Amino acid sequence: MTDTSLAEPDADLLARLDLAVAEHAESAETLLVDLVAISSVNPLQPGVSAEEHLGGESAANALLAEWMSRAGAENHTVTGDRGRDNLVAVLPGSGGGRSLAVNGHIDTVASQDGWRTDPWTAVRTENRIYGLGTTDMKAAHAATWLAFRALSDVGIQLAGDLHLHSVIGEETMSHELGTTAVLEAGFVPDAVLIPEPTSYDDGALQVANTAAGNYLFSMTVRGRSTHWASRNLAIRAGGGGDAVGVNAIDKAFYIYSAMRQLEEQWAFTKRHPQFAPGAFIIHPGVLHADVGFPAAPYFPDRARFDYLLSFPPGDTSEAIRAEVEGHINAAAALDPWLAAHPIEFDWIDTWPPAYTDPQGDFSRVVMAARNEVVAGLGAPAMDAPRPNGAQSDASFYEARGVPALVCGPGNLQSAHAANEFVDRRLIPATARMILKTALRWST
Repeated sequence: MTDTSLAEPDADLLARLDLAVAEHAESAETLLVDLVAISSVNPLQPGVSAEEHLGGESAANALLAEWMSRAGAENHTVTGDRGRDNLVAVLPGSGGGRSLAVNGHIDTVASQDGWRTDPWTAVRTENRIYGLGTTDMKAAHAATWLAFRALSDVGIQLAGDLHLHSVIGEETMSHELGTTAVLEAGFVPDAVLIPEPTSYDDGALQVANTAAGNYLFSMTVRGRSTHWASRNLAIRAGGGGDAVGVNAIDKAFYIYSAMRQLEEQWAFTKRHPQFAPGAFIIHPGVLHADVGFPAAPYFPDRARFDYLLSFPPGDTSEAIRAEVEGHINAAAALDPWLAAHPIEFDWIDTWPPAYTDPQGDFSRVVMAARNEVVAGLGAPAMDAPRPNGAQSDASFYEARGVPALVCGPGNLQSAHAANEFVDRRLIPATARMILKTALRWST
């Protein structure tokens, strides 16, 4: 997507910024190495000790704040929770221009099995930097610092403010502690670029304008426990039926079939022009059933499913919740036991869909900047933004009317995996993309 109506930055200015990026690219890698060395595992991650990891996010943001200060930024702390601080770094504009934020989460997932080296000791190879959080998404923080530093070195003051929002909580959907806390503190930009991992084998720095919503929820099915040998009396003709006992696993699979039926319907009823047919799913991730302890000689009297579903832009979390409950309750009403013992739903967390107009001003600006930068990498141009492969904090900016696009140096296939890495060449490329976006947008 190339738009000749966009205001073009001065060629000499771009050349000077490019030189500044090249001069400080190695320092940006040093920042990334230092950020990886600080364990900023989200303390709310399942299976980790909260107390052990509390404070890591704040420590990483404190280091980042030191570097941002040296790049001329004004730093602000927004506390999201005890021992967990967000960082807002601002290069003030001269006034009258549109502001731009770069949003990146500083929290990471926990280390996975299979690392060949210490996850918190970054290892540089010819074209890669390995380490926990490199792709998701500390390389983006390093690239943002590099853009700030280049502006400072060249002595450019944009017309609008340029922000870095380095936030906590993203890995556990805790936006109210991170991005939403920053927005509620008053740091609301006119647009936001989120350099989450979008560099794939089919092209670096892919631009995404939309992502599916998701909802994490559970369903509990109740039964009536009895001795396992009574199964024939509970399910065969001539026996006592439900009065003898009800195996919660049997009822759970009845409900599972109803949920699978709804998922198959969604292949036709949940559509969006930017998503392939059948993209929206209802995923059963956990099934557990017992009688309070694992013992095969009993009828389990409880069974719980944990589900994670996805849904398209245009639907709301509230509407999806009502649709799922309505479908399951209608199916349960046809079973005498389930009609008398309703399914128990627990709606745990939701991430609303993301959508920014792919033809809007901000999309045109970012697409032009991205295509110019990747041409130097030998990567193909994009004609239009595409859906993102994962959720991001774009949703919470868009909920406030702020256009948000996702484009960053990491590869999503490397995120959350052992031996996570980032292509080190994409750090300066991302900085250049941020700079070109800021110069065109901040008018």
